Amino acid sequence: MNSWLPSELEELIRLGEGRGVEFKRGLPRDEKTARTLAAFANTRGGVLLIGVGDRGELLGAPKPAQTVQRLRAIAAHGLEPALELELEVVELSGLPIVVCSIGVSRQRPHTVVRADGSSETVVRAGSSNRAADGATLRALREQRTHKRSMSELEQRVLEWVRRECGDGAACNSPATVERFCRAQNIGRQRARRAFIELERHGDLVGHGTPSRRTYSVR
Repeated sequence: MNSWLPSELEELIRLGEGRGVEFKRGLPRDEKTARTLAAFANTRGGVLLIGVGDRGELLGAPKPAQTVQRLRAIAAHGLEPALELELEVVELSGLPIVVCSIGVSRQRPHTVVRADGSSETVVRAGSSNRAADGATLRALREQRTHKRSMSELEQRVLEWVRRECGDGAACNSPATVERFCRAQNIGRQRARRAFIELERHGDLVGHGTPSRRTYSVR
């Protein structure tokens, strides 16, 4: 089941590139692609669209099946630690668009492994990828090791999602904010804040667009 409806993807493209969205006509060289994947995973997550021009023009991804395979390989071998991606091909105006969704990672920071054996940690700054150093790099490393205290509601959300779909559930998981609210008799706004906080810290994995978002446990 696709996570993205064509209408939702069209709206995302209409809004243009930014902190959480990047367009590419075709897949760039491996190291450049790895920088984008790591930057999204290290910051707030994002969506990489292959087959879309800089101004949002629909061009179609060249060899979409091979593009998906190459993205998986880059995420597995071009980053340390390896990164999980959500990948699908969506048709817009008869053209294939490869949609690569990256959530904020619980294992951050992810570093880009260069061909010469060196590495680089990058973050997202506006619509660009920038090298992280100094205080930014220290903060990323602390987030990996720091054990934060969850609120009582966050604990309830995490336990409920785990019961509903189990660890590592697929992206068509039935766990949604709306279902949690009905099951637990809790207001939507309060519950949504707890889901967002859990996803931001990497305890939950969100799948799909805001209007159709489902969750699983990492």
